[in-house]
Amino acid sequence: MSSISAGQLLSHLERLTQERERPLLAAGLASALHDILGAERVTILKLSQTPLESFVWPAVVVDGDGAHVRDDGISIPADMVSVESFERIQAYLENGTQRPGDGLFPLLKSSGACFGFVDIEGCTIDEAQIEIACRLQAIFMNMLALLDYSEVDTLTGLLNRKTFDDYLLRILSSLSSGDDARLKSLHLPQRRHPPPDGLAHWLAVIDIDHFKRVNDNFGHLIGDEVLLLVATMMANSFRSHDKLFRFGGEEFIVLLKPNTEDDARRIFDRFRAGIGAREFPQVGRVTVSIGYAAIRLDDESSVILDNADNALYWAKEHGRNQVASHAALLAAGQLEDKRSSSEMELF
Repeated sequence: MSSISAGQLLSHLERLTQERERPLLAAGLASALHDILGAERVTILKLSQTPLESFVWPAVVVDGDGAHVRDDGISIPADMVSVESFERIQAYLENGTQRPGDGLFPLLKSSGACFGFVDIEGCTIDEAQIEIACRLQAIFMNMLALLDYSEVDTLTGLLNRKTFDDYLLRILSSLSSGDDARLKSLHLPQRRHPPPDGLAHWLAVIDIDHFKRVNDNFGHLIGDEVLLLVATMMANSFRSHDKLFRFGGEEFIVLLKPNTEDDARRIFDRFRAGIGAREFPQVGRVTVSIGYAAIRLDDESSVILDNADNALYWAKEHGRNQVASHAALLAAGQLEDKRSSSEMELF
């Protein structure tokens, strides 16, 4: 173990408990373990599991050159790989085998589900160091739980409305070529360029059709069960890097990672069809309407949301249980470009 003073230890604990951004919280844990244990490298790995395959990627790496945030929370990490590339991780996922002495520690939710790992390299891990690592991870998990409490909708487990603006701002900042102070302050990766041609981030607004009838006919407890089931299907339908929000009542929002418009529409329509094919307990069939729009750098966040909302309104006014693209509706002359209209009114 490296020689570290009580003051240095308290300084790490102070930093760890003051962070309110998930990437920086992970960086705080990795930095504390790196300095206190005298490790050559500490990596926080995130885990995404699907029915067919599991993937891991480095979220934070701390080494002799400092802390490097690899996952900014909005971009799909370029270095995501199958867990087959990590023998120790694969062994843990298959049979729960864990040997803390080899420097690999799983990160577990309160439910026991694994969502990542801490990989400590370049130092001998004895019992005392294992205890320190476990205590620091416990503080890290407590801080994550506090963030979840403030950012997550208690009914559905999706992100709540007050976190939406922050995530949308991050996406817009990542598209900017300017010197954005907000992004700089987060020490996030400087991926300041638009997605490749033909790809864009997308914002979709999802609304449960005739939800008031569900509450009126079956009661609010059954209505809440419908909301929970829809949210669960969202979590299972979209990718782990897509951000899912309960925006209020029966309305949900998806921030979709870069795709072509054709792929985005196919993803949203697949989710719509999945909802329509499900038998909801007591209620029977439920449908959703979806409106979506591209996230463009030159638009204000409120304009992007309005674009998707206008497409949703059109879908609900023209039969419900369908997906409507703001761009396609504009091109067909079925919606007015309110941004262009407002610009014209200025002159």
